[in-house]
Amino acid sequence: MITLSDGTATVEIPYDLAWTDRTWSPVAQSVTRSVTGAAIIMAASSLYGRPITLQAPARGGWMLVSNEAQIIAWHNEPGLKLVLDFHGETHTVRFAHHNGLGYESTPVRYQVDPGPDHLVIPTFRFITVEP
Repeated sequence: MITLSDGTATVEIPYDLAWTDRTWSPVAQSVTRSVTGAAIIMAASSLYGRPITLQAPARGGWMLVSNEAQIIAWHNEPGLKLVLDFHGETHTVRFAHHNGLGYESTPVRYQVDPGPDHLVIPTFRFITVEP
């Protein structure tokens, strides 16, 4: 199960979304050259800032459009911290707005007047933050 919560409301999102950027290293490194040409290498460990992108697989990962109202409200609130529970692994996250949209969806099938049972294919882009 995958859930997203602000502490008051909780939304269940499709359980089969794939965490596409799970491979991540917390090591940040910069390399510069001194006036003598020697490499100056600085490295540190990142505590937060891990990207979490959840995308639907080729088939599946669909979500009811009725869940979008709460998700979009959260998405449009600057600085909001949420708790993402990804199959028992919890992360404090914010929507990642720094590289495009933090949340977007496309309809499974276009309808002129979609009802609450209309299905969408969601993509979530988060970044981990301090709890």
